[in-house]
Amino acid sequence: MARDSLYPVSVKAGKPILGMLPTGWQKLSLEKCLNIEARKAYIQDNQEYDLVTVKRSRGGVIRREHLKGKDISVKSQFYIKEDDFLISKRQIVHGACGLVPKELSGSIVSNEYCVLTGKSGFYLPYMEFLSESLYFQQTCFHSSIGVHIEKMIFKLDSWFKWPFNIPPLSEQKRIVKILSTWDNAISVTENLLANSQQQKKALMQQLLTGKKRLLDENGVRFSGEWRSGPLGSLVGRIYGGGTPSRANSGLWGGDIPWVTVKDLISPRINGAQEYINEIGLAESASNLVLAGTVIIATRMAVGKTVMASCDVAINQDLKAICASEYVCSEYIFNWFLLHSEQIAKMGTGSTVKGVQVEAIKALNMTIPKAIEEQQKIATVLFAADAEISILEKKLACLKDEKKALMQQLLTGKRRVKVEAEEAVSA
Repeated sequence: MARDSLYPVSVKAGKPILGMLPTGWQKLSLEKCLNIEARKAYIQDNQEYDLVTVKRSRGGVIRREHLKGKDISVKSQFYIKEDDFLISKRQIVHGACGLVPKELSGSIVSNEYCVLTGKSGFYLPYMEFLSESLYFQQTCFHSSIGVHIEKMIFKLDSWFKWPFNIPPLSEQKRIVKILSTWDNAISVTENLLANSQQQKKALMQQLLTGKKRLLDENGVRFSGEWRSGPLGSLVGRIYGGGTPSRANSGLWGGDIPWVTVKDLISPRINGAQEYINEIGLAESASNLVLAGTVIIATRMAVGKTVMASCDVAINQDLKAICASEYVCSEYIFNWFLLHSEQIAKMGTGSTVKGVQVEAIKALNMTIPKAIEEQQKIATVLFAADAEISILEKKLACLKDEKKALMQQLLTGKRRVKVEAEEAVSA
C-alpha cells in the first residue's frame, strides 16, 4: 500500500495493526456492536426537509441544505435521529463520520451514508472517540475501493471484518466521560480564542481607521490629523529577494535565515527552514531584511504578513516593506494584517496566484501623522496578539494532552477504574 505521504493529511493509509487485547476486553467485529439503520423517507414534493453532510477529519455532522421535496434530486432518502453515528461512504477515507446532534434529528441522508446505532452492550458515543484512533482510520481506508483518493467508496461489509479491542460497557462510558471533559475544555478555549480574534479584528478596524482614538502618555486623547495616500508614497523602500544557485552548495548552510513562503507560520520570523551564507547573499538576487521590517508574500500565500525578529534573507516570492519618516514598521505590519484578505483577492494566475508590487503600492493607506499615535495603536494591537497567542498555546496543549490520553484509554494501556474520578474532576 502507498505511503501516507502520498495522500492528504486527512487520509491515513497505513496498514492497520491492532494492539494487544487488554485484560477484560473483547476482540470483536464492529458488526457485533452496531446496527445498520434504514428509516425510509417517502419524499413529498411540498414538504420541507433538512439535508445533512459530514465534515472531513471528524469535523461533525452539519446541515447542508433545507429543501422542498420537489427540489431534492435523489429521492431515495433516509431519516436520521439524535446520536446516530453517520459514515459518509465517499468521504470516510478523509475521516467524515460523527454523531448526529440533537438539532439535526429528523434530517435526511441518501444511501451515500451509513446510519449506525449501538447494540446492547455497546455505548454508541464511544464511536466518537474510537473514530479518532489511527487504527479506525486505517481500517476505513482499507475498506474502501477506487483508483483515486477522491473517488473511493467505503464498503461496510468489508469494514465489519476488521477486529477491534472493545472494553466492557461500564469502561466505555467512563472513557467517554473522561474524554468528553477534555472536549468541553477544548470547546471553551476555542470559543475564547474565536472571540479574542474577532475582538482584535474589530479593534484593528477602529484603530487603523481613526474611528477610535487612544490616550497619549499624559492621558490625553490623541486628536492630531491623519494623512491618506497611495501606500507607495507613505512607506519606505519596497524590495524583493531571490534564490542562490542550488547547483553551488557553497552558497548554502550559513547562518543567515533564508525565508520563503513556507516559513511564514507565525507573525514573527526568527529563523527559516534553510540558511545561506554571506557569499550566497552576495552572489544572488536575495536581499537582507533587517530585524523589525515587515515582510509580505506577493506570490502563493498572497497577503500573508510577518515581521522579522532578526536579520533574514528573502526569496523572490516575498517583499520587504520598510518604515519611513511618515510611518513606523509596527503600524505597517498591523495595516497589512487588516487588509490581508483584500490583498489576497488581488492575486491573479491560473495555477499560482501572485500580485504585482505596483498594485500593492497603489493601495490607499491611512495613517496618523503622529508617529507616537501609530506606536500606541501598535502597542494595543500587539497586546491583543499576546492574548490570542496564549489561548492558541493553551488550545494546542489541551489537544495534545487529549490525544495522548485518548491513545492510552482506547488501547487499554491506561485503565479507568481508579483514574476516572480524578480525571473527570481535574
